Parts: sequence; C-alpha cells; structure tokens
Amino acid sequence: MTTTSSTTGSTSTAATTSTTSSSSSSSSSNSSIGSTILSSLNANGASIDTGSLVTQLTAAQKSSLEDPITAKQATNTAQISAVATLTSDLNTFSSSLNTLIQGGTLQTQPVSSDTSVMTVSAVAGTPVGALNQSVTVNALAQAQTVKSATYSTTQAFNTGTLTLTVGTGSPVAINIDSTNNTLSGVAQAINSAGAGVTASIITGSDGTATMVLKGTSGAANSFTLAAADDSTATQPTGGQSLSALSYDGTASSGLTRTQAAQDASVTVDGVTVTRSSNTFNDVIPGVSMTLSKVGTVNLSSTRPNDAITEAVNDFVTAYNQLLSEINTDTAASSGTASAGPLRGNAALRQLKTQLSQLSTTPLNASGSIRTLAELGVKTAQDGTLSVDSSTLSSMLTKYPDDVEAMFVTSQSSSSGKVVITSAAGSSASGVFQVTGLTPATGGGNATGSINGIPMSASSWNLTAATGQGADGLTLQILSGTPSTATITVNQGLGGVLSSLIGSLTATSGGKPVGAIATLSDSLNTQKTTLADQLTKADAQVTVYHDRLVTQFTQMNTLVSGYKSTQAYLTQQVALWTNPNAS
Repeated sequence: MTTTSSTTGSTSTAATTSTTSSSSSSSSSNSSIGSTILSSLNANGASIDTGSLVTQLTAAQKSSLEDPITAKQATNTAQISAVATLTSDLNTFSSSLNTLIQGGTLQTQPVSSDTSVMTVSAVAGTPVGALNQSVTVNALAQAQTVKSATYSTTQAFNTGTLTLTVGTGSPVAINIDSTNNTLSGVAQAINSAGAGVTASIITGSDGTATMVLKGTSGAANSFTLAAADDSTATQPTGGQSLSALSYDGTASSGLTRTQAAQDASVTVDGVTVTRSSNTFNDVIPGVSMTLSKVGTVNLSSTRPNDAITEAVNDFVTAYNQLLSEINTDTAASSGTASAGPLRGNAALRQLKTQLSQLSTTPLNASGSIRTLAELGVKTAQDGTLSVDSSTLSSMLTKYPDDVEAMFVTSQSSSSGKVVITSAAGSSASGVFQVTGLTPATGGGNATGSINGIPMSASSWNLTAATGQGADGLTLQILSGTPSTATITVNQGLGGVLSSLIGSLTATSGGKPVGAIATLSDSLNTQKTTLADQLTKADAQVTVYHDRLVTQFTQMNTLVSGYKSTQAYLTQQVALWTNPNAS
C-alpha cells in the first residue's frame, strides 16, 4: 500500500508537474506570439514621426537629383567668369595700346621754332621722320565780311527778293515779305537759307542795329547779295529799299565790305602753297600746321625714344600678366590645388598659340626691322616675354623710323580710284600688287587679283582671298581705275592685337564664329540648359514629396485601424496568459 501509495503519489506529482509545465510553456509561447504581434503593430504605444521621415526622404531625393546639377552649375559659372575676364583683359590690353598710339605719344613730334606764328602737331597714323624745314607764313586765310548801315530796330524794308551767290555756286533766292522785312527778319531769312553765309545783328550802345554778313574763309568763298523790290506789292510806309542790303563787290553797294575773302599762303623750302583755311595737313607728310600770323619758322622734330621704350616694357608686362591668367585658367590639378576652370579648352589653346606669335609677326610693310623679336623682345621657354634693353636702345638709334612704323597703323593705295575700305590694321602688313583691275560695268562685278589669285567680287567691291597673305583686305574699284595698283599696309602692333581679338570674338549674322565667341556662347547655352534641368529636378522632388505625404497619410489611416485591433488583441492576450482567468 505504501509502495503503491508512494508510486501513485509520485506519479500524481509528476503529472501535476507536467501539467503545470505544459501550461506555463503554452502561456510563455502565447505571450511571445502576442508580443511579436504587438511589436509588429507598434502596440506598445510608440508612434512613427512621419513628418520627419518625409523631410529626410525628400532631402535625400533632392540631393541625389540636384547636387550633380548644382556642381555642374558651379563649374559653368567659373568658366563663364574666366572667359569674361580674359575677354575684358584682352580688350583692355589692346585698347590701352591703341589709345597710346592714337594719342601720338609713340610718334615723332614736329617742333615749331615760333609757336606764335605757327603751331604744329603730328598726324596720327602717318610717320613724321626727321624734320628740318623752313616755313614762311605769307598770309592768313580769312572770310569775307560785309556790314549794313545803322538802322533803328523797327525799320521796315520793302518786300521782294534777295539773291545770295557764294563763289561759283548756284544763286540762292531769299524771299522777303511782310513777316520778315525787318533787319532781324532779313538776318534770320539769310541764316535759314543755309548758303554758307552767316548773318548777325549787332546792337550799338545807342540802341541802333547793324547787320553783319560773314562767309567761309578762303578766296573761293567770296559772295554777292543782289536785291530786288517787288514792284507789284504795296510797300510799307517809310520802307527802306532792299537795295540797301545788296553787295556786288563794289564800293557803291548798299553793304560795305570790311574784310575780303582770302586764302592762307605758306612757302615751304621755296615752294608756295595756298589753302582756304589756316590749317595745312597735307604739305609736309605727318605734320599738321596751324597758322596764327605772318612770319617765318623752322621745323624740327623730337624722337619718342623714351615713350617707345616705356611702351615696349609695358607691353611685355601686360602680356606676361595675361599669359599668367591663361595658364591659371588652364592649369592641371596639383596637390591640393584644383584644375583651372578652362583646363583642356581648345579656344584657350588657340589664344595662347596666337599670342605666342606676336613677337615674330611683321608689324610694318618694309624696313630693316619689322618684328618685336628684332626689337629686343625675347621669349623664354615658359612663353613669357622679356626686353633686352641693350638691343632695344640700339635699334632705336639705328632704325628710328622703322621702330616707329611698328607702332603706327596705316594703309595706302597708289591710286585714288582704288579705295581701301577695310579697317586700318585688319589685314596683315605688306606691300600688295593688285593686277587685272576693271570697274563694275553693266550690272556686273569689278575684277582684280592679288599675287595672281582672283579677289572675290560683289559689284564694285573686291575682297582678298583667304590664305593669300592679305586676309581682311577689301577694296572699292571706281570708274577710271588703272589696271594695276599698289596697296601698302602697316598693321602695327595695335592693329595686330585688334585683328587677333577681332578674329577670336568675331560673329557673323548674329552667330559666333570666333573661338572665344563660340566658347562664350556654348557656356551660356549650357547655363540655360542647367537652369532648366534644375527646375525640372525641383519639380520632380515636389512630386516625390507629395507622393510620400499621400502614402504616409494612407498608412496612418491603416495604423489607426490597427490600433483598434491592437486594443482587442491586448485584452485577449492578457486572458490567454492569465491562469486565473475564468
């Protein structure tokens, strides 16, 4: 019994223990499942910060779409800025030199021994050379001047016609009627005629008026003034006949001559020359003479050696600064330094090549020295320039005219019937023989060749063929042209620079054709394209953001439903895991 009882008790205990263990295991399993469900449904009460999540996801999408574009925009901006700066520096480089040249600073200056008799100045673009002339001023140019008698300001004149004739020109009729038959009215009518004679009224201290007529200087501009009263009209009471205002060149005229028309006259080394004005620009090459009084002066000249020396050194300094800027813009990356914004750019390589040729480009048509290299400008291995001051000084002493010519832009034709229409300095320096010239006739085109190569023709205009050494040269062929002509072009350093910049920035028909103009246009097009891409990317980010908001709103609606289910499951799980629950 005892054994049985013991066995039974043991079995019962084991069974009880087994039952309890089974119940505990089931409870633990259900609790784990419930916790997993609750965790999956976020039943512990924690909530998702969807606003922050949308913001972060949108920012990530924005970065992935827009960062590559903004990086390209930064590069594009740097490239546009670099090209603009280079273009500006090139133009400044050229314009500064041309201003110096046009101002005559780099040109031999004429000197008058007596500036009270005559002042002189250099004609820009025309070499002066050494001067040693004697100039006698024989007479000054003056304009014919006549005056009327003195009248009261209210004096009326008869109506009729005044006829003004200047030199051998056509007579000009001036109508005098009741609206302008006072002295001031007549003066106004003469001025309105535009015949080259100016009328003015001078009022004396006693209140009376005198009319003064003055023509243009020069003997050929003397004038007469005929007068005729209108015999068919009723004339004003007390009216003065228009004959009182006439002048026929005699003492019996109504007007009195106070100064005769006269040409200026100078004698240069025994040769007398007359002109209608007191300024002579074409007697001594390169010299403008302005006469002040009769007398004799001696002309000499001063060489601009110091100015040319300074200009050459300034040119080299400016060139090296420009080259340094180009090198910086095209530099490769090195260490911590990034590559230049225009690294590997073909336009900049072309610019650098053309600049390197400046020192060996002929700047004048002829002479013992024609290039900067011959003048003492040296090129180092890195492309920078330097000045050999000894060579420069020697060349200025030996060949002063040739050196000056290197800084003067000029062009000339041996025939007045063959007119150079291209801008000075736009074609290379040289002496060009143009042959086979014929003018345009019968609606056809003119003809002509340079170096045996026909020039392209359009009506009476001829253009040199590309690659024949006279690129950019255009001519106008007038009637009566000779069959041949000689064209001399001194491009000068200023002209070479202007031509170089012009070729790089050239446009045709509103479209860029020069290397730098094309590059600038391409970069600006890229700028517009990148801006459009950024706008589209921004729109995509907006759409993405709105989609996330919609999706998370729908999710929150579902989660709200899950919360209700969660509450129910929480209650059930509690019952499942509570052994005392009934």
